[in-house]
Amino acid sequence: MLIFIQDDSAYHHWVTHHRRGFVIDGRRQSGWRELVLHRASCPHVRTRPDRRTHWTTAGKFKACAHTGEELQAWATEETGAGAALCEACQPLSDDSTVEHSSEQLTKLAAEILDYALEAATIHLENEYPPYRLRVGDVAACFAKTPGQLAAAFQQLTGAGWLEIVGSRQNAHPKPQQKVFPTAAALRTLAAYREIDDTELQAELNKLREA
Repeated sequence: MLIFIQDDSAYHHWVTHHRRGFVIDGRRQSGWRELVLHRASCPHVRTRPDRRTHWTTAGKFKACAHTGEELQAWATEETGAGAALCEACQPLSDDSTVEHSSEQLTKLAAEILDYALEAATIHLENEYPPYRLRVGDVAACFAKTPGQLAAAFQQLTGAGWLEIVGSRQNAHPKPQQKVFPTAAALRTLAAYREIDDTELQAELNKLREA
């Protein structure tokens, strides 16, 4: 477990590279207070357009770990009660944040799809640098080489969940090739289910034009 105080940069790095982890958000005046447990992917503990947000400054802190149970045990030890649970992300539920239809993806392929969708939605919903997710970025996030992800990428592109720009069928993905979710993939997210096809394609075009 890590506790971030007065270090937004380090916290942003952790939450970006541990998207399946968990975060306790709280205040540290007179001990640990106002503790709320979130998934690391929850928008309440990630970068928002308001650049003045205090993530780990102005009396706030973030405690981060790979499991919610570890953070709850820490909160109970420190305060005598566990942290409250975020109603938005339901951190201790077993529900998947993304529905991948009836087709069975491998665990690695499902995690890659989740990562690509999260990267895309961050750029679509917030003021953020241009979308530049590449095969090499995905491989680095999972501590693997592009070649080690080739089978997962082929499953995802073959099923119509991802598009790798410039890739050739049955060829290993190259580190500099860009990775884009498809309209079908975006529709697995609640925020995009009711958007008509024209508007949804316009959203995807924003990523390509960035």
